[in-house]
Amino acid sequence: MSARAGLLWLGLFAAGPLEAADGDLFIGQFRVQDARAAPADSPLLHYRILHENPAALRAGLADWIEQPEPVEGGVAFSLRAYPVAAEPAAYARHRAASFLIDYTEPVIQALAGLIEQRYGAQPSAGQLEQFVYDYIVDKNSAHGFDVASMVARSRAGDCTEHAVLLTALLRMYGYPARTVIGLYVSLEEPVLAYGHAWAEYYSADGWTGLDGTRLGNSVGAQHVPLGLVEDESIVYALGLIGIFQMLAIDRVIVE
Repeated sequence: MSARAGLLWLGLFAAGPLEAADGDLFIGQFRVQDARAAPADSPLLHYRILHENPAALRAGLADWIEQPEPVEGGVAFSLRAYPVAAEPAAYARHRAASFLIDYTEPVIQALAGLIEQRYGAQPSAGQLEQFVYDYIVDKNSAHGFDVASMVARSRAGDCTEHAVLLTALLRMYGYPARTVIGLYVSLEEPVLAYGHAWAEYYSADGWTGLDGTRLGNSVGAQHVPLGLVEDESIVYALGLIGIFQMLAIDRVIVE
């Protein structure tokens, strides 16, 4: 295991009770209590998330959800769709190449030919999402949050590699973009919640989610953002430890 991957997994184990997910695309799996009275009748999902540090969880959610309600041991909030964040506005760093989002590397620049052959000179954000899903052919959890150029070479990885490559391609085509860590709540029986990663890009509507793994075919109320990958420098793995502490979740309750 690389030093970078080792630091990532150190962060995961420090974050709390993560278990192996039933699949190769996720960061971890969490206990879920499905308390919905009529799950088929309403698109509105009410969440209660119990966490070892409720204050940190509230702080993490604050970028997307206005005043999540404190409850014993956690927070409560409702989602009808993915919570588009209007603030903060995109900064120059959301367009720039970095150690993690290294879209100026030749291996990523070379993908432009494939993308533009399929979609034209200015692909939409949604088309880039589809490209990443198709391009990463080996969907497995053996990688340790690889940088974008490594993903472009290997064409392999889990949700983190999909998110990083999608963030890189969005920036390469001029879309301000960032990488998000959060939860994906599968409403299939049995209901399960997983640690997950995806991208957001900034437009007139604000920060809008895109998921290169194409879970559920679109980002919606089942995607719960908890934190951002802010440090994209050579020591980005150290910053991931704090982000993954947002996944120190005891239980997710869906009502």
